Amino acid sequence: MLTKEKSLLLSFLFLFLFLNINGIDKQASKLQAIKSEKPTTIKILKQNPQSAPKKVILREDFIKVNSQDTIFVQTIHFPLMTEAEQQYVGKLISDYRSSKIKAFIDAFYNRDKVKNDFYQNFSYIQKWYFEIVYQSQTELSLKLLNYEFTGGAHGNTSVKTFNLDLANFKAYKFSEKVKSIDLDKLAVYCTDYCLEKNIPIFDNNIKASPDLLKLWNFAKDGILLTFPQYSIAPYSSGIIEIFIPNNILKELQK
Repeated sequence: MLTKEKSLLLSFLFLFLFLNINGIDKQASKLQAIKSEKPTTIKILKQNPQSAPKKVILREDFIKVNSQDTIFVQTIHFPLMTEAEQQYVGKLISDYRSSKIKAFIDAFYNRDKVKNDFYQNFSYIQKWYFEIVYQSQTELSLKLLNYEFTGGAHGNTSVKTFNLDLANFKAYKFSEKVKSIDLDKLAVYCTDYCLEKNIPIFDNNIKASPDLLKLWNFAKDGILLTFPQYSIAPYSSGIIEIFIPNNILKELQK
């Protein structure tokens, strides 16, 4: 007569055999299906980890200032970067962002001092997020955007660009990535681009100015210019991005 312990042991044994046999049958079916297919040539590409682009992870977090007002902060993490590189990039972003976050929090308390129901009843919102334009083992080009609503008809979005040489821990100047640009030619190119895309701009004419190169990002195939709200166009046009391929950049040089 079987004891309870023996019965339990036999049950586990049968279950183990069943699962293994079932798994073997499934594997056999897969192998049979593969054998019945026409043979294919598989090319294995060996990737050198040092040449692979650095991986970027974006994570969202938020700061609840009070029950009404919130700051949304997107953090950026580079698991393939060295500790020194992460500290360098992190400090640049933090130095720029911290003062603006503090100013925004101060606005909460200033609002409470204003005895006006309009300002008391709506929520303040600040949201920080990134756009990765280009990255490699030694270079990084990104945009940090800040949407902010503190009342009025609508919120506003500001932009900050970072173009970084990670190997030497320094920021690139535009002239280091592109040879001398003729601002008159660049203004004409940007104007024609907006008119062709039916983007409303001020007076249908973008003026030649160093401000045209104020916000820029480099990429493998060219340069991305960014124009924030109200810079060359009304608010309704939003943030304008104009990508200039390398072959066009040569034509725009002095």
